[in-house]
Amino acid sequence: MVRAHAFTQAELLDERVTTAWLVNLGATVVFLLLIALLLGRKRHLSAYRPLYAAAPALTCAATLALCLAPQVFAVPALAYALAFFLGATESVMWILWGERYACVKANFSLRHIGTTFGFTLLATVLIAWSLPSYWSTAFVAFLPIASGALLAAARRDGARAFPVLLPKSASQGGLKNMTVVSAIAFLASVACYFLVAIIPWDVLPTRDLSFTLGVLGGGAIMLGIAGISIASKDKASIFKMFPWMIVLLIAAFALFLADKATYFPSFIMATGISSLLEVLLIMYFGILTSKGYATPAAAFAFSGAFVRAGIAVGNTWAVGYEHVPSVAALVTPETCLALMCALAALLVPLVRQEFNIVALTAAPPSKAEIDEICAEVAAEFSLSAREREILELIARGYTTNNMASKLVISPYTVNTHIRHIYEKMQIHKRSELLNYLNMQRSDF
Repeated sequence: MVRAHAFTQAELLDERVTTAWLVNLGATVVFLLLIALLLGRKRHLSAYRPLYAAAPALTCAATLALCLAPQVFAVPALAYALAFFLGATESVMWILWGERYACVKANFSLRHIGTTFGFTLLATVLIAWSLPSYWSTAFVAFLPIASGALLAAARRDGARAFPVLLPKSASQGGLKNMTVVSAIAFLASVACYFLVAIIPWDVLPTRDLSFTLGVLGGGAIMLGIAGISIASKDKASIFKMFPWMIVLLIAAFALFLADKATYFPSFIMATGISSLLEVLLIMYFGILTSKGYATPAAAFAFSGAFVRAGIAVGNTWAVGYEHVPSVAALVTPETCLALMCALAALLVPLVRQEFNIVALTAAPPSKAEIDEICAEVAAEFSLSAREREILELIARGYTTNNMASKLVISPYTVNTHIRHIYEKMQIHKRSELLNYLNMQRSDF
């Protein structure tokens, strides 16, 4: 986000810088998805404690080398290798933070995540922008160290319990929702960065400063929306915000096609929207994670990977046009119109996903659904026949004494079976179990 001021050994528009950035985006996409795949449903990256120190330190060192070392861009392969390595370390930090948010049961709402993101984005960009070039680079490079220190401090609260995953069959709805929304975010990111990259910077009144202003605009928009959310107390506003981002992006394309005089607002809008898509996915998928539909690693991998992949594709597409100016002049307007139509078509499935995710996280299950859920839970966690029977009674609201009377066993035996259920499901009390059996649903 502050890369326009961070490279001291090469111009921002230098093709080597652009290529290094695209390599970094591609590596981040690969490593985010690979880490989530390797961890699966049972393991967590935060279990590997050395990563808490190694990932920030290596990210800082690689950033300093990439931005400050004179020989790096003289040997492009070295720059690309460093960019690729940065993708790996950034992915590790991204998922570590995602798992921490899950452990503390973070509230993935506009008023919490939106406010934090908006203020942090504005503060870091303004500080980096105001510093001299070398100091700005050092500030950017040491941000991972600060992030790692905050992450280590956050772990001291002792929270280690992750939301218990729903059985595989029950979590399929959440995974399907994540996949559809991720695909929509990918296409929106392609459109965003095609527009950002196709607009010539030399016709913008603020030239290379325009990128920084666009990111600042994104932070300001997020703070404004978070403020509206706080004032209106609309808890579901995150689901309604995404379609409006698509509408604003269509408007940005319309401004670009209208006249050269409107290139600047078009650029600012597209840059701002691109900086918001990722945090929107974090909130979207964070809600599903807190309800047990996805692991923190999978949720944060999806939120980071698909947006970055879209940015890389959109930027590469525009750069390809710029290398053939005669062709670009002929097909750019038609390409923009095609992207506008594609974005408009995305609104229907996106609104449908809004209803789906609200149903997943809010609708209470029927009695028949509870029986089905108990059967799935019993299969998922290898509960015995008696444990499954007690699980069904708990779901129906039976007390320990009621269960003992119905099953003609002692309350002590009932409590023993309940304790075994807790151990197998990694749940600590009845309220957590009941929340789980209700498909982790609530009025979010």
